[in-house]
Amino acid sequence: MPNEFLQNDTLILRAVELSDVDTLYRWENDTSQWATTNTHAPYSRQQLWNYANDYDGNIYAQGSIRFIVCLRENGNAIGTIDIYDFDPANMHATIGVYTSTAHRGKGYGVQALQIATNYALQYLGMKQLIAIVAADNHASQAMLAKAGYSRCGTLPHWLRNGDAHIYAAAK
Repeated sequence: MPNEFLQNDTLILRAVELSDVDTLYRWENDTSQWATTNTHAPYSRQQLWNYANDYDGNIYAQGSIRFIVCLRENGNAIGTIDIYDFDPANMHATIGVYTSTAHRGKGYGVQALQIATNYALQYLGMKQLIAIVAADNHASQAMLAKAGYSRCGTLPHWLRNGDAHIYAAAK
């Protein structure tokens, strides 16, 4: 059972497992998400199997950590949370959330973001998390605001697919 930092009454954040490969294959290769995930080519099942098999969850060694977001009631995977670009000297990182299409608009992304943010700030001792979101991605902006993030700047032309992006930071 995950520790107290990785769950609430609705969701559990757990480590990546080999059984997640087919699910990750669908999610990572969803081309409609590539602009927001900075993906440029499809992943093979073998690449994802290697990733899951070699994954050790040590953010200090890898510079990132990924969680599978699962519904507490049945254990079904509904998304991922990534904490990446970890800077251990300054104790900050970037955070990203993916919620499967069927589970969007139900508040799961906000909850998962709150759980992961609490884990990073309280358990790992990070001082700040940021998220970079397209200026026209109003759903993600609202999710970040509901999770306690505040807009702290605009980065024009930050990603190739858009004109401006919001830079949000944890409160």
